[in-house]
Amino acid sequence: MNKKTRDLIKSKYNNKCAYCGCELQKGWHVDHIEPAFHNWSDEDVKLYSKRDRGKNEMENYNPSCPRCNRWKSTFSTEYFRIEISKQIERLKRDSPQFRMALDYGLIKETNIKVEFYFEKYLKIKC
Repeated sequence: MNKKTRDLIKSKYNNKCAYCGCELQKGWHVDHIEPAFHNWSDEDVKLYSKRDRGKNEMENYNPSCPRCNRWKSTFSTEYFRIEISKQIERLKRDSPQFRMALDYGLIKETNIKVEFYFEKYLKIKC
């Protein structure tokens, strides 16, 4: 992918990650909104993903920080949202440090819906 295309993708949401909204730093990633399933055979894509391979087109690209892109992996945007929303339950189950911080009121549990930065950005822009 050439620099001009990368610059266009990076500027899509004011140089911020489309998902968490952090300022993009050197080493930011180009995410395929609909996963491209790199290194997967067409048969495996059909068998395991139950959807088509995402295209290498501008409309299918989002700027992403490395953390969000690695977590999103081959998830759809909606499945990524579900995975993020499961984190509190996983932390409560698996992390004594998290439970201790909850018990002492150092952190508070919320039930807010996961809303990605690009969704907030598009609401403001409209």
